[in-house]
Formats: sequence, C-alpha cells, structure tokens
Amino acid sequence: MADVVTLTGSCSFRLMPDDPLVEATSSATLTTLPDGAVVLGYRWTHPADGDQHGSLLVGRAEEGAVEAAWYDTWHQHPGLMTLTGHREGEHVRLEATYEQEWGWQVELDLGEGSTAMTMRNVVPASAASGTTPAGPYDVMLARWS
Repeated sequence: MADVVTLTGSCSFRLMPDDPLVEATSSATLTTLPDGAVVLGYRWTHPADGDQHGSLLVGRAEEGAVEAAWYDTWHQHPGLMTLTGHREGEHVRLEATYEQEWGWQVELDLGEGSTAMTMRNVVPASAASGTTPAGPYDVMLARWS
C-alpha cells in the first residue's frame, strides 16, 4: 500500500537571477509507492499569475539512477518534461535539457516529516549577458512539513 503524506509550507519563485524571490504559501502531497517510486503533487502561487500546480513522478532507483516525469501549469506545459538523475537515500537530483541548450534541474530532499524542492534554470553560454550569467540559478524554492 502507498504511503501518502499531506504537507504545508511555502514556495518562493523568481523568473530571472537578479529578481528577488517572492514567497507564498504552498501545499504538497507526497506519495511513496511500495516499490520506492515517489509522486509529489504540489500547489504554489505565482506572484502575477496566481494559483498553479504541478506533479513530479520519480521512478524507483536502479543502482542510484532514476528517471522522472514533470508537469507544472506555469513552468512546463502542455507536455511532460522527462528528467534523469540519481537518488541517494532521501536526496534526488534530476536534470533535463530544453530549447536545445537550456537546462533544468530539480533537487528533492525527502526527509522524515518534511520535503524540500529546489528548481534551477540553467542559462547556456550563448544566452549569457551582463545581468544573466551562464549557469544555474534558483527559480523555485519550496519547503513543506
């Protein structure tokens, strides 16, 4: 039988690396399946566009390697983004490429009674500028307990 935990907390968001993070209340449901796969469903508030939601399905780890599918009403729609990465215990790190050379990273910490998710956009060197350096920057920081 699946283990389902309902969580509340906050989610901070920004679009560009020099924008301030804007924090709002957030909620999540974490489902751990008997084979070790994890489903995280979450709700968050975009500062201008209002209520949003997303889901992240992380398959069970095979020798630490995992695959995931992600959907978010603001970041990633209408289709799913497929990510790959590693899971070590309760820590999951995922990556994907979009628009040929841009990157997306998701980190999950699935602690006992609390869950944290950090999403990063990865700016390619070809899109870097004086105000937007190449490399990853935090876009979304969510913490639930």
